[in-house]
Amino acid sequence: MTGRSEGRAERALPVPPVIRSRRELAERGVAFPAVDVAPTRLPITPGGATYQMAQSLAWLDDRHFAVGRWDGSLSVFAYTSSQPYAGSLITKAANSPAFQGVRTVVPVSDRSFATSNDDRSLALWSSPGGTWSDLRLTGTFAYPPSLGAATGGRTVTTGNRTVVIGHTSGHLSVWRHLAGPNRLEFVRSVDLRNPEPVNPWGLHDIHAVEVLDGRDGTDRVITGSEDGYVCVVEVPSGEVLSRTVYNPDAQRGINDLDVRGDSLLVANCSVGADDHNLWYYTVDRGTWGIVLRDRARLVADADRPQVFNFNTVWGAYSGGPCWFASTEEGALWMGTADTGIDVLGYQEVTSPLGSALGWNDAPGRLVMVAHDLYEFDT
Repeated sequence: MTGRSEGRAERALPVPPVIRSRRELAERGVAFPAVDVAPTRLPITPGGATYQMAQSLAWLDDRHFAVGRWDGSLSVFAYTSSQPYAGSLITKAANSPAFQGVRTVVPVSDRSFATSNDDRSLALWSSPGGTWSDLRLTGTFAYPPSLGAATGGRTVTTGNRTVVIGHTSGHLSVWRHLAGPNRLEFVRSVDLRNPEPVNPWGLHDIHAVEVLDGRDGTDRVITGSEDGYVCVVEVPSGEVLSRTVYNPDAQRGINDLDVRGDSLLVANCSVGADDHNLWYYTVDRGTWGIVLRDRARLVADADRPQVFNFNTVWGAYSGGPCWFASTEEGALWMGTADTGIDVLGYQEVTSPLGSALGWNDAPGRLVMVAHDLYEFDT
């Protein structure tokens, strides 16, 4: 267990992917839709920027969920049955021990969860009383700095409790959760880097890690990376069963994915009129590769040069199983997916730049968080 390192050299803070992508397009001379107010410049020098929108969201139990933001804040909220003027209530607020953005929240047990900390450690949080109002930092747990900051993760519980974390370097780290002392023990790392990243910056961040059901008694996870790779990995052994570029013509990597049974949704940023930002696959359990079923372009304004799909989740509503997605336009999209993708439509909800989504099966609750927080009963 390690504490915060003092005197560490200052590092440039990461920029939200949607903003980084916009800047790259602007540098190439790609025009964005006109705004009502003409741009002007003041005689001042730009300094830094603090981004307060949500970066990660995870349900902790049927009523509580945690939100990590780019500004380093961590909040636990209690869901309240949605009313027009009363939403979720904050239960506890904290901040990253390293005072860096909370890039992932990973439930570990009924009373604990892990978050990103800095580029060489995870933070473990616990609620001894199980109410989350008594949330406290259990400790920080070190790993090799070459792995980089944690950017995604899940806990596998069908066998021994194993925590699997994706990192900025394109590596996956595998941890053992020791319930008695409530601590994390580093087991190994796995290199999942694509030698030819689909993005123009050479990034490998693994933003998404999901658990494949272990119906045969073996635990596996599926990952989605900024470099375009979708990988299936056996845990805790770390054996890589498949590596697939989700779209050979992609200009941007994977922001999120979600799996239900053998059905896989992949969210990315569409660039140009012919690109798509939601992809639908099935997992072939014979080869552990992925098979494309369909794709969709979730875009309200066709004149936009890019539309970032920030998050996608499987859910359900009165009509049966469905999916949700949040896009750069501040829209919440909804549809179904069987033989192909059927888009039911979208609803304008919040400000642009994208929102984190969280779905809870019991009893059918969806949370959408950008700057503000929105609840939906399905």
